[in-house]
Amino acid sequence: MSIIFVFSTTSCSDKNVYELSTEQETPVDTLGLLGVNFYLETSASMRGYVNSNVPGNYPLKDLMPFIVTDFDNTFAIESNLYTISDKQQKYRYSKAKFFDQLRAGKVFTGKSSKLQNIFADVISATGNGTVSILITDCIPDLGKINTKTEGSKITSQLYNHLVGNKSLGVAVFKYSSNFNGTHYFNRENNNGVPQSKRPFYNQILNDRPFYIWVFGEPTLVTKVLSKNIIKTYQAAHTYNLPLQKMEVGLLKYPKSGKISITPEKNTILIKEIEAKRPATFTIGLDLKELSDLQKNQLLDSLNYEVYPKYIAETISLIIKDKNTLLLEKIKDKSVIESSSYTHFVQPTLYDFNVGTEKIYFKNFNKEAEWINDTDLEDDVDISKSDLENKTFGFQFITKAFSRAFSAENASLQLTLTKQEKR
Repeated sequence: MSIIFVFSTTSCSDKNVYELSTEQETPVDTLGLLGVNFYLETSASMRGYVNSNVPGNYPLKDLMPFIVTDFDNTFAIESNLYTISDKQQKYRYSKAKFFDQLRAGKVFTGKSSKLQNIFADVISATGNGTVSILITDCIPDLGKINTKTEGSKITSQLYNHLVGNKSLGVAVFKYSSNFNGTHYFNRENNNGVPQSKRPFYNQILNDRPFYIWVFGEPTLVTKVLSKNIIKTYQAAHTYNLPLQKMEVGLLKYPKSGKISITPEKNTILIKEIEAKRPATFTIGLDLKELSDLQKNQLLDSLNYEVYPKYIAETISLIIKDKNTLLLEKIKDKSVIESSSYTHFVQPTLYDFNVGTEKIYFKNFNKEAEWINDTDLEDDVDISKSDLENKTFGFQFITKAFSRAFSAENASLQLTLTKQEKR
């Protein structure tokens, strides 16, 4: 990774002048995308997401054909289709035939799938210049072993495969679908049990999750995501993906309080700040080149932390897009309208210690709340509604990724540094 620093100089004589600098991990430019491999998990449970005989919301039937076609057209490359359950197999016929078999549920094998092996196989097959896309329900399978008590085996085996692999970037997208309950398998492993004896036999379950995972060299995955080909997802998260380079700068307006801003020098002169008279300033961000997924990371104020910690409680952050900001009564809107900035971070300081040398606003790729909310601790003898938007043992998988690619470093750091009196 290369580190980009944006600095400017100042010759202000006032002692409380702070200069804004930007530190960002940005992807190193690499070769272009050479290939995309799509892997569809074809275990028995996956058939429940494309039941063509029962009316309902089954997005996988159209989602995969659209995504494959859009990738082929956007990147002008020929993608490959694979099925994967106990092992991966390249699909030998036309894509049109594959999509027909997908919609009819005929592409699914009925074999069991040990999820940790599926992930390991797909990641191992992701070579230089290629991106792999895995579509799976993420239902853990340990064969005859009780997955609830032994699920940590999935985490440890997958983690062992990931650890040290810093050249891998990952994104996961969650979708919601109807599901044909005939094919539901819980952690007691219903394989071999007559269909009429399985849980939710002949019932349609609502809002069952399935997932699209994207793997590849971080730069390539970032480029792929920036095209926003993968759409209409319910939730998403990334691991080990740098942000694309963006323009950042101070704006003269809008502001409030006893401060003065010089955008040309990226400086703020702080005259006086106290609880009764707080100060607000505006930092512009140009996020046009970022994917929707990574924009969401930067636009969520919960992903920001303020340092030093002792001043964090005296500062709040609000993030706005350009249209929202222009609705406000502000001075010189033409500057904002003509700028390249698409979004704006507005810190408000409610108190200020003139001895503070630096103030940091750090954005971290914190693990999304939906991952915790999606995880289901058990799926035996529970109601249909308790299964909605939940996947039993989902964190058996995600814990391996969050441990291998912890978000310890800030994706973006905005720093206000006190300038020496000159």
